[in-house]
Amino acid sequence: MKELAIENLHKTYGTKTLIDGIDFSIRTGDRIGLIGPNGTGKSSLLKVIANIESYDQGEIRKPNDYSISYLSQNPDLDPEKTILETVYDSQAPIVQLVLKYEQSRLELENTPDNEAAQDNFMRLSEQMNQQNGWDLEVQAKSILTKLGLDNLNQKIADCSGGQQKRVGIAQVLISDADLLILDEPTNHLDVDSIQWLEGYLANYKGALLLVTHDRYFLERSVNKIVELRNGQLREYEGNYQAYLEKRSQEAAIESRMQEKQDRLFQQELAWMRKGAKARTTKQQARIGRFNDLKDDIGSRHGEAQELEINFTQQRIGSRIIDAEDLEVDIADVKVIRGFTKSFVKGDRLGIIGDNGVGKSTFLNTLAGMHLPTSGTLDIGQTVRMAYYRQMDQDLPNEIRVLKYLTDVADQFKQADGRSVSAAQMLERFNFDRSIHGMQIGSLSGGERRRLYLLSLLIQEPNVLLLDEPTNDLDIDTLTVLEDYLEDFSGVVIIVSHDRYFLDKTADQLLDIQGGGAFNLVFDSYSNYLDKQAAEAKAKAEPTTKDLPVPELEQTPAAKKVRLSYQEKQEWATIEDDIIEREMRLDEIQEEMVANGSDAGLLMDLQRELETINQELEHYYERYDYLSEIAEQA
Repeated sequence: MKELAIENLHKTYGTKTLIDGIDFSIRTGDRIGLIGPNGTGKSSLLKVIANIESYDQGEIRKPNDYSISYLSQNPDLDPEKTILETVYDSQAPIVQLVLKYEQSRLELENTPDNEAAQDNFMRLSEQMNQQNGWDLEVQAKSILTKLGLDNLNQKIADCSGGQQKRVGIAQVLISDADLLILDEPTNHLDVDSIQWLEGYLANYKGALLLVTHDRYFLERSVNKIVELRNGQLREYEGNYQAYLEKRSQEAAIESRMQEKQDRLFQQELAWMRKGAKARTTKQQARIGRFNDLKDDIGSRHGEAQELEINFTQQRIGSRIIDAEDLEVDIADVKVIRGFTKSFVKGDRLGIIGDNGVGKSTFLNTLAGMHLPTSGTLDIGQTVRMAYYRQMDQDLPNEIRVLKYLTDVADQFKQADGRSVSAAQMLERFNFDRSIHGMQIGSLSGGERRRLYLLSLLIQEPNVLLLDEPTNDLDIDTLTVLEDYLEDFSGVVIIVSHDRYFLDKTADQLLDIQGGGAFNLVFDSYSNYLDKQAAEAKAKAEPTTKDLPVPELEQTPAAKKVRLSYQEKQEWATIEDDIIEREMRLDEIQEEMVANGSDAGLLMDLQRELETINQELEHYYERYDYLSEIAEQA
């Protein structure tokens, strides 16, 4: 078992202390989720551990052969390199060999009669045999396929933000490091990629340290939570749910202790005001206790307070947004065809779909920023719309934080009728006074997004359009935002891949499916995904002449407890099917070794290898599904 140990680590950023003498260790098999408010230094701590940023004091100890792979929130990739070159960008000799082999294979496919290409391919194939590079090659192909990276010759400059994120993920996963560090890995991923990544990380052999806002992902991927607040770490064994339970217990205890301390403080304050003099030992002790209590109360009041979203909203009429036979296109992409809906007060619509189908374009259309191709879109006269976009282009980097807010207004009215100043409003959004004079461009990504959200909500909207609101916002802010949306009386329309956030905030779903097709349903996101998965499995079942027997609708607690006739037949032979293909894989690798001089045969064997690996993935999934039912029966 390998271990990375951190002792008495300190790091400052300007005048702000991010890490204040922490001790921390990561061992093989650890799955650690790092959480905490934006701006507290989570990303900085990840970079320090990855040896990307320096630290002021302390020690980080690890074995000489300890390897670390790091994924930043926005991977910094060379735009001139191809996806293939980027994914295999590693100094490890075996990774470099596989890269050269893949480049040679692609070259031979494009010029099959080129003798130099044939010789190079055969030479590299022989090296793959000698150095057992096939395992890495198969693993890499599986990762690339699951992440939807097909065109390996595509340049990074031509990739979308989502594609670049997936390239970055593939790059760190292929390295198979002792420690995998992931900073917001689910940003820009669709739900299929997120679910696949969950499964991959569950079987990762090394250690995992990640920062994520996706609470379902956190729940299913970690076995320890580490919370960073005020420069200190607190560790909690278990997943996110276990953390919430322990944190709730701690908060209850702290609340009782604070009430007692506040009461003692008031008593001691009254005594001190009577003119206590430090003449006796008893009086000296009371004065000492008063000073200790005062310091403790002062430190608690100096901590970041609970973030509060408490804004009024403009009255909204009965006519809000009416869409009639709406058709939306962008360039040559058909986004949606024949969309009709009248939004009413209290509507909570989640917009889902694969990356690139046009979800943001549809939101831009509702916001009046993109004209529909045909149909009608009417916005009510009382609508005051706030549009939270993926990129906070509206934030001017050179303006100071307080000045930016006071340009909107000097005073802001809360839901309870009271008015607060811009400085007070910033503090309630967890912007310490030391930040008020800073330029917006110097804020962390999460702080910028929090300021952007504040700048929209203080304008008292009654219709909210939110495009990927969970990207870069911390869990504390998301939790408070979810609570705010629950009481919001207007209309909320959200584009998101975050299952947890949509489950809590949306009861209708618009699934944009590509080519203009869509599905509008009243359901939670998780239920909708479960139904889609069940339908996909049903389609994958062997077809027979027998009509399918309809299953009774089941409650979440009532699972299927018996195999169908077709499933029993499949279960009886599936182990043999798996063994047969695993044996064929071994045979193919032996044939590759034996026929290293036959370029044509090697290409055929490579294609068969990829086909069998795809078949095995299907059989493994079916085996897991069938075995679970067989065990219940």
